Amino acid sequence: MVRRKDPIHPTRMLLIDTTVSLLDIYSLEELSAEMVLKSSGVSKGSMYHFFPDFSSLLEAAFLQRFSRHVEQSIAAIESIVDLSSNQEEFFTKLEAVTIATQSEIRRVHRFERARILAKAERNERFKNDLALVQQHLTDSLADCFAQAQQQGWLNTSFEPRTGAVYIQAYTLGKIVDDISPTPMDPDDWNALIMRIARLALG
Repeated sequence: MVRRKDPIHPTRMLLIDTTVSLLDIYSLEELSAEMVLKSSGVSKGSMYHFFPDFSSLLEAAFLQRFSRHVEQSIAAIESIVDLSSNQEEFFTKLEAVTIATQSEIRRVHRFERARILAKAERNERFKNDLALVQQHLTDSLADCFAQAQQQGWLNTSFEPRTGAVYIQAYTLGKIVDDISPTPMDPDDWNALIMRIARLALG
């Protein structure tokens, strides 16, 4: 999680958690401050005590959701390294995670991640906060790649950080096909990713 400058007051966290939960049900366009207040039981005055406006609360909720996905991604890659005993096991487990992240079920998460990243483009405050979470993800994945290189499962011709960015890029990049009226064969896509991974990284 992002290190906050102000103490995490229970009411502040309640507002963030409520907004995070409501974003599972409603789109950004549908969600309103009134809905958050009603669901949380927090007064409007209390909300504006912790957040200057509703947009700031939404940013905090986006950051929380992004952080949650980041921690899941880190745990998945760390488990691959921790539970593998040889290169073949490593790539077999990586393939299983790849199939899961590229699935239709994860489509909504890819779109949400893209929206969050786009939101940071013209919002310096949010960009700086999001950058800390993103840095944590990239650094953690890079550590996993470095460990796999030390084990001899990955070649050392690339920097671990480059590998960390690569794996994030193809995961998010699937969104290009998510909006296509004639999507590609997902099995063919996953097979191509793993062929490239084995040739370039192995």
